[in-house]
Formats: sequence, structure tokens, C-alpha cells
Amino acid sequence: MKERSATISGYKNMKIPYVIQTKTDQPKGLAIMLPGIGYTVKSPLFHFSSGAFLNKEYDVLHVKNPYYSSDYEGYSFEEITSALINDVSTVLNQVIDHSIYKSFYVLGKSFGTMAMPTALDRLPIQNTKAIWLTPRLSSLPVYQTLRTCKQDSLCVIGDKDPFYDEEKINQIIDNSSIACMIPPNANHALEVDGDILSSIDMIKSVMKRIDDFISMKSGVLES
Repeated sequence: MKERSATISGYKNMKIPYVIQTKTDQPKGLAIMLPGIGYTVKSPLFHFSSGAFLNKEYDVLHVKNPYYSSDYEGYSFEEITSALINDVSTVLNQVIDHSIYKSFYVLGKSFGTMAMPTALDRLPIQNTKAIWLTPRLSSLPVYQTLRTCKQDSLCVIGDKDPFYDEEKINQIIDNSSIACMIPPNANHALEVDGDILSSIDMIKSVMKRIDDFISMKSGVLES
């Protein structure tokens, strides 16, 4: 596997690092990874998802998340969200405008899903798919995008997640482009509180669903 690292000048000229991983000279497309603040690209679901995409001959873009650092001390949540959206857009402009990628996946978790509406607007609808892990359903742009997006999508959120909202999930399920997986007893990390072995099984089941979704040529899995 090869890696290429770079940085862009982001919100208020902050340096935003990103890494592109590749295993082939002729990638089928690009998988864009948008981690949460505490759930990094080294955390299980991102680590294994990156491997799944690489094994399927996709390049993987990790947009590193610096918003937990002291550089952002004193920022409101709203300003950090604005920074995220700005920075992801800038990275995508840098990467996509200088590439030959034709097919895209966007995978975000929690805080990272806040940038997914903007990312999906930037990419071609017919050649882009989305994986929403524990989306922040309290965010109106996130919720509205899940309700109305045309891209084939997979949404995974546990019923013990603080952002889980049964009424909103029922509305999202009505979108024929989206399949929803709701693991029982799963928390915001898609793990089971106080049960390591069940947590491992949970991660495995979520990864199986993600791997199946990546393997599909068209359409979405049944809810």
C-alpha cells in the first residue's frame, strides 16, 4: 500500500492534513472518510472500512480531524461545524480537481456526517454512494439530506445512541435510496456498554453490512 500525505489551508488558515491510500495504479474510485472528533480514522470501523475499500481497489482519502486540539479552544460548536464543512470542501476541491476519479463513496461518522450534505452536493449523484455511521440526526441539514438524498446510502445507528430518534428514522426509511441498520443495544460507538464480546460481534456485524453495501453494483440493501 502507498500513502500520500498533504495539507490544505483551511478555516482561518488552520492547517488541515489529509492522506490518500492506494493499492493499485488504476483505482476504481475514491472512498472519502470523514471521522468524528473522538472517533478517528484509526478507530475500528474506519480502520476496517479502509481495508475493505482498498481490497476492492478503491483509493481511500482520510481527512484528518484536528478540532479537538488546543488550536480550536474557545470555538463554539457552531464555528467548529463551519470549520469542518469549509475544510472538507477545500480538501475535496484539492483532491478531486486534480484526479481522474469517476466513482465515489463518502463514509462519515457522528460529527463527520455534518459535512456529508456538502460533500454529496460536490460529487456526481449517479456515481456516488454514502455510508452514514451514527449520524447526528439533531442536525437539520443531516436529517433533511438523509430524508431526500438520491444517492444509494446505508445508515447505521444504534437504538441506544443519544442521536437516535425513532420518528426521524421512520421518515428516513421512507427514502427508497437508503437502507437503515439499527443494531439493538448499540451505543454511539456502535458497541454494547459493559460487554466487550458483544461489542466485538456488533462491530463485525456492522462491517459485514458495510462490506456488502460496497460490493453492490447498484441499488441498496433491504432495511
